[in-house]
Amino acid sequence: MRKTLSITSVAMILGSAQTLALTPDDFTVKTTDDLVKLCKVDPGADLYNAARAFCLGYVDGAWDYHQALTAGASFNAIACPGPDVTRDEAIDVFLDWAKKHAKSVGGETPVHGVMRAFSDEWPCR
Repeated sequence: MRKTLSITSVAMILGSAQTLALTPDDFTVKTTDDLVKLCKVDPGADLYNAARAFCLGYVDGAWDYHQALTAGASFNAIACPGPDVTRDEAIDVFLDWAKKHAKSVGGETPVHGVMRAFSDEWPCR
């Protein structure tokens, strides 16, 4: 029984790892789903460091662009996280939000997904 359970467990792990394997084409991010795939890649994946760096850079870039747009009087902020929010926390918020909204937002542009997640988590008051 234990051998069967162990073999089944290993097969399931290997099977799930294969479905999450990344290729260079995965870095052509056109949708929120594409970005989610990179942001949640397993740390043991071959391209983990590249995927993590891409995710961090994308989320940072989206936030920096939002800050630049809202620095003047023309645009109001749509998200207002506190000054102590880390990049890892921001990515966790994005991934949690994407999981809750997977059926409705997967095909939208990734910047919309990031900013909608931030707006839901850190609304401006």
